[in-house]
Amino acid sequence: MKKLNSPVKLQKLQESLAEQRESPKSCIAVCGGTGCHAYGCEDVHKAFKEEIKRQGLNDKVDFKLTGCHGFCECGTLVVIHPEKILYVHVTPEDVPEIVEESILKKNVIERLLYVDPLSGENIKNEHEVPFYKRQQRLVFGSNGLIDPTNIEDYMAIGGYSALSKVLFDMKPEEVIEEIKKS
Repeated sequence: MKKLNSPVKLQKLQESLAEQRESPKSCIAVCGGTGCHAYGCEDVHKAFKEEIKRQGLNDKVDFKLTGCHGFCECGTLVVIHPEKILYVHVTPEDVPEIVEESILKKNVIERLLYVDPLSGENIKNEHEVPFYKRQQRLVFGSNGLIDPTNIEDYMAIGGYSALSKVLFDMKPEEVIEEIKKS
């Protein structure tokens, strides 16, 4: 990545990265939180990498190990975007079926969906799960969408805009005053 030395260059890079993220291709988000690590998320992520390569889908499918999705008891969690299909308790053995059925054929795999313990119904989307339903994620709103080790993922959602403002738009006294207010 080239050195960015102006807010305009940062903004252009952010816009370009955001555009790339809005492509119509599928993205597989594997939860990489502590709970999912205990359930083997790294093995699941590795299995997706191998299966996508084996099927020659590298140009058609993105996959990433994301931050924690918050629903640790159901790990390893996998969300298929843009459909936002949530799969729970995913193992490496499930990966070929997920790629074949959900990515290539656009089918939902019922046995991997979350089952509501009250109604007994399968729940397809993350935001419909009772655990998430009333949450409005502010600080961690993009946590399940970005790879925390990929700076471009962070920049695509506006990362470093505040730093740019501090470095290029504010006087030192204004920065100090802002910190005091916070």
